Amino acid sequence: MSELSAAVSNQTKIRLLALMMAMEIYTIGVSAIGIATSNSIVFVANFVIALTGALASGLSLYTVKRMTRGTDLLNTYGLGRMETISSIVVGITMLLAVLFVSYETVMKILHPAEQHGGLVAMILTFASFIASLWLWIRNYRLSKTEHSPIFSSIWRMARMGALEDLLIILAVGISLIFEGAAWTRYLDVCATSFLMISIIKSIYDVFSGSISDLLDRSLDEYDLLIILRELVANFDAYDQIHGVRTRRSGSQTFIEIFLEFNSETRMKTVYDLKERLEAELKKRIPNAQIMIIPGNNKGRV
Repeated sequence: MSELSAAVSNQTKIRLLALMMAMEIYTIGVSAIGIATSNSIVFVANFVIALTGALASGLSLYTVKRMTRGTDLLNTYGLGRMETISSIVVGITMLLAVLFVSYETVMKILHPAEQHGGLVAMILTFASFIASLWLWIRNYRLSKTEHSPIFSSIWRMARMGALEDLLIILAVGISLIFEGAAWTRYLDVCATSFLMISIIKSIYDVFSGSISDLLDRSLDEYDLLIILRELVANFDAYDQIHGVRTRRSGSQTFIEIFLEFNSETRMKTVYDLKERLEAELKKRIPNAQIMIIPGNNKGRV
């Protein structure tokens, strides 16, 4: 439920997504060094997940830039669905990463080997860990500011990156400290298995949120109560409520309110009511688009 009043600007989205893509590209280079200097599977997982993360953040960046152009004759409701589809693509890339890393983990279980090397890559991973942690917290807070499928998927991807970097630091660090111990060969498997659980949970969250938007599901009960509260506060401006219809399109929210007015009510009164409702609702539901469908006791007009 949204508790902040201001929607996130597209400029902020673009800046954060560009940082996310830059961080993923950096991680690709670090993990490549790890793969070349060690036999740790966590660096393989890191490389695959960072590659999918770079592709996903790049797609999200393109989507937001495209959305800044606004509506056109072919997309009169805007391009919110493009944001939702972009989020689904992010989920698919995460799923592909899970399948590949799961295969590598099974092979490591079937053919265990003593772990060695990876010190330089582990040190470089500290930088991406700090960046992922910051992007996780920042994008999570922004996802609470407005309903945005892109932020919902990107903060989960940043969380996955932070957890992944932490597991690399722990797994490689412990194996280097206890180098030669037989049990260290299983650190990789434990680290990647824990990472898989986190990724699968993130994939479920991404798909469940995005698919509900594609199905035009109404706003949740909390947001509907906000709408009804504002209608009650303005009850003297109309005669009756005949219904409220809502849906989401990406970060945009469309609210259609069917009201009955006295036959002598002027359209200026209707427009004034729309402006008041839109001003108040946007404080609680960012990017809300209000449409009032008026009618009288003889039918809608």
